[in-house]
Amino acid sequence: MSISFVVDSASDYLGQQESLNLRTPIHVVPLNVNFEGEGTYLDGVTITHEDFYDKMRGSKSLPKTSQPSPKRFFDTFQKLISEGHTVIYFAIAGKLSGTYQSANVAKEMFPEGDQKRLFLIDTETVSAGVLYLVDYADQLAEKGLSSEEIFHQVEKRKKDVTGIILLETLENLKKGGRISALQGRIAGILNIKPLLKIKEGTVDTLENFRGKKKGVRKLAEMIQEWKGDHEELIIVHSYPSKHIVVETFKEQFSMDTFKKTRFIKLGSVIGTYASENAIGVIKY
Repeated sequence: MSISFVVDSASDYLGQQESLNLRTPIHVVPLNVNFEGEGTYLDGVTITHEDFYDKMRGSKSLPKTSQPSPKRFFDTFQKLISEGHTVIYFAIAGKLSGTYQSANVAKEMFPEGDQKRLFLIDTETVSAGVLYLVDYADQLAEKGLSSEEIFHQVEKRKKDVTGIILLETLENLKKGGRISALQGRIAGILNIKPLLKIKEGTVDTLENFRGKKKGVRKLAEMIQEWKGDHEELIIVHSYPSKHIVVETFKEQFSMDTFKKTRFIKLGSVIGTYASENAIGVIKY
């Protein structure tokens, strides 16, 4: 029985297909993105990431994102099962979104026999962290492991995945109510740039920096300390292009010291809170 992967659009897989080069078929379930007065878009389907950032830049209010309905998951799962596949779904962190819960509701809508062909993973991470686990699962599938074996291996591996991201601004966190207006104003006056850690579904502040250069220097130091046993560097960002990322790190280290560097641009869901010009790395 063949295996198919499913991700949601907060994995930021859309637009990264060529860089992953997966051998296992993969399907994307889009989240919803709503701009006040404009209606709801399907992330990565009816709105591109470029259009999203253009609209967000000109919007006074923060766009709202929401999880796909259980029916959207059900339809995707049903199609794959009817074609003879077993399905492994890689959800963004359940603590940060109701997407994983929505997929579980969809699973309960199937007969018991079909439920045994659905394996749902709360990856406890987002964006490129999810893609790293998908890539890992693809390698396991290539070795001939079953869906159940892959599921258990990914459940173990996800504990090693950590996202580190440096924000350019706290404006979107203020608009979204994650911090108070007063905190946002103070951060703006002091030019505060927070370095955040996403681990096991929880977002924590590692350190606050006065100025972007200090934050980039710290992030580069962390990459240098970590790179000894790793051949691939996975960078996440919300810059207009990856070339700006390379320039940002140019004074700190050369990307050529890694065998491979992958650049994943944050899409609508994570970009809503990270805002523009954020930069980070996935440690695994």
